[in-house]
Amino acid sequence: MGNNLIKRSVSAAAIIIASLAYEYTGHAQQPSAQNTRKNDAVIQLGARLFQDERFSTPKGDLPASCSHCHMFDESGQGIRARADFLNRSWVSYRAQDPRREELRNSPTLLDVSQMPRLHYDGEFGSLEELVKGTLSGRTMGWLPGEEQDAFDRIQRVILTDKSPEGSYRDQFKRAYGISVDTISRADLIETVAKAISDFTRTLNSNRATPYDKFLEANGLESEPRRSESPAEYAGRLITRIAALEAAGKIRLTAGFDAAALSGFKIFLSSNASAHSGNCASCHAPPLFTDFSFHNTGVSQSEYESVHGEGSFALLKIPNAGEAARPSQRFRETPSARNTGCADLGYWNFVDLKSSPLRRAGETDDHFLERMIGTFKTPTLRNLAYTNPYMHNGGFASLEDALEELARLAAQAREGLIRSADPELVGIRISQEDIAPLTAFLNTLNQDLRKN
Repeated sequence: MGNNLIKRSVSAAAIIIASLAYEYTGHAQQPSAQNTRKNDAVIQLGARLFQDERFSTPKGDLPASCSHCHMFDESGQGIRARADFLNRSWVSYRAQDPRREELRNSPTLLDVSQMPRLHYDGEFGSLEELVKGTLSGRTMGWLPGEEQDAFDRIQRVILTDKSPEGSYRDQFKRAYGISVDTISRADLIETVAKAISDFTRTLNSNRATPYDKFLEANGLESEPRRSESPAEYAGRLITRIAALEAAGKIRLTAGFDAAALSGFKIFLSSNASAHSGNCASCHAPPLFTDFSFHNTGVSQSEYESVHGEGSFALLKIPNAGEAARPSQRFRETPSARNTGCADLGYWNFVDLKSSPLRRAGETDDHFLERMIGTFKTPTLRNLAYTNPYMHNGGFASLEDALEELARLAAQAREGLIRSADPELVGIRISQEDIAPLTAFLNTLNQDLRKN
């Protein structure tokens, strides 16, 4: 993988093919030929900006682009669901910040447009915010305080581009009807962010996996009803599946066998008994995420792997009145050099006043304490193309990840996970449950080559 990991490029042809399949949801179902051409121009511009490594800092040693961490077809190394191969993505070495790894694993971009908050720690509230933060941030080699330098470089690259396939000047004109020579730098950066975001909005999973076809064959609803919680939906599905089995009418389909069905029932079960995965409470269909933030103990486990068992409970974390958030100290990979550094996730960005996660009558201090170590629930679709797993990329296989969740759930029931999510204690799976659960999760993979 050597050279591919360093270069981490993405196939331009694959991006353009994806852009041509784009259905622009902001227009009528049958847009005019002129609108179709304009929409294609927007997506082709966004796709090109997405893979342009010239926007990264010239002061680092590793060129970067959005496509370096969010790959699709890595030149023979395998299809990816807009994710890379690394535990934590690589960044340019800078003398002032001599790190090689990013803070977290790069998640899939499929369905990202449906997520209300972005990044594992919820740092960004829109795709456009995320794009601007990425283009001017550490991912592209820039240091804090160099944001304006990054935007200057983007403008300079666009103004001086003379690509034989068509200059950026021409592409911006076709896509947005603007002249990059006359608009302000601020407006240009906003347009760049919009173009990349519009391209990213085309990156969606389909509903043609073995799982989806199993639901259709058995007349099972694919998502909760409007007033139904994920847990209620899961319970209703279990009841319906049991009735079909009792009547001898359950239909197994291609790619969805008896082992997958067994795993699906474990996935849905939340009855606090053995073989209860309690998975759907957070990984709610159809996207298998609730878009919310939970503490499953992974951040604590990583911290204690460095500093010893029980050390996370002793870590001094300021209360709401004292905390200066986001805190660089609490957005760091744990290391032996500094026992005060940890990754607290959404703790850094949660809005104490307006967050829907806040309970009635809850104090700022108690709410912020509950947010320690919380991270966004990842989608479970297309896991075959997004390993390694968890926000720290610490688990190479699904089996490893499931075994760790089972271990952490057992610790949570003993009160050993600091600020553990209440749903974590409901995970009651044993070693014998790992294989069927893995079989079920593998039914959520689509054939990305057909997209």
